[in-house]
Amino acid sequence: MSCEEGPSKEGLEEPRSSEELLRIRAWEVRKSPVDLGYSPVEAWPKLPNGWKLGSVAGVASDSEGRYYVFHRGEAAPPLLCFDREGELLGSWGEGVYTRPHMAKCDGEDNVWLIDDGGHVLYLYAPDGELLRTLGTRGVPGEDGAHFNRPTDIAFGLDGCFYVSDGYGNSRVARFDRDLNFLGQWGSKGEGEGQFLLPHALATDGEGRVYVADRTNWRVEIFAPGGEFLKQWTHVGKPYGIVQASDGFFYVCDGDNARVTKLDLQGEVVGFFGEPGEGLGQLSGAHDITVADNGDILVAHLDGRAQLFIRR
Repeated sequence: MSCEEGPSKEGLEEPRSSEELLRIRAWEVRKSPVDLGYSPVEAWPKLPNGWKLGSVAGVASDSEGRYYVFHRGEAAPPLLCFDREGELLGSWGEGVYTRPHMAKCDGEDNVWLIDDGGHVLYLYAPDGELLRTLGTRGVPGEDGAHFNRPTDIAFGLDGCFYVSDGYGNSRVARFDRDLNFLGQWGSKGEGEGQFLLPHALATDGEGRVYVADRTNWRVEIFAPGGEFLKQWTHVGKPYGIVQASDGFFYVCDGDNARVTKLDLQGEVVGFFGEPGEGLGQLSGAHDITVADNGDILVAHLDGRAQLFIRR
């Protein structure tokens, strides 16, 4: 069975309860153990006349209540910034990116945008001023100055950060705050410490690195230096992963059309979502951010950005 179809059930004894299933194949459980209390916001965001979202690949949020949407369409600038009410605050990036992917705000509220088609990561101030670039535009590679279709970025201890790289390579690269290359780990495969598609990254307060190995249907967890620690194989097909300010992890899974909340041990707290392309439905979910106030913003490859707020 292909990894794209989900892990094989061969040799597994059928569980007797939803509680057991949540620990081994949580995506098969249809009813969340708890109601996470989220509802979608209608008519969010508000686009100027004539503007239209293309495939939305990345979303991000910062400490000032700005919500970023990074998309692949031609009928609006690729990076759009909104407030919580969905009002447009700013935009930029026309003609810059080959293929937008993830977006991520750092601790200083600057915005990283990953251009997987251009093999480059861009760092911007909130007003759209370009601050730095990482990678060599249009030139793929596998060293400290080159990527091959990178996918995401996450921030570790002492100012270091990690890049998942990605579609062309099967590695995680590590850098210090001054963009100096500190090393890398990973190779193509299904074993521990290997990746078929390292698609998204998160870190926790201890510096551990969580890699959404999407095509392998798992999240692999590493020490800050890249030593493999463990893996979560029960959460579904992780497209995006983030640790929120409440300490919990949130995973978006477009194939299984849900957002799943997990604790630090990987236990499923609950989930929401159902298949479809309507309001509150989560097919095609590609990236996720959780704002400091608990709002959840989800990017959809079908051209949607959905904001969920607590009831």
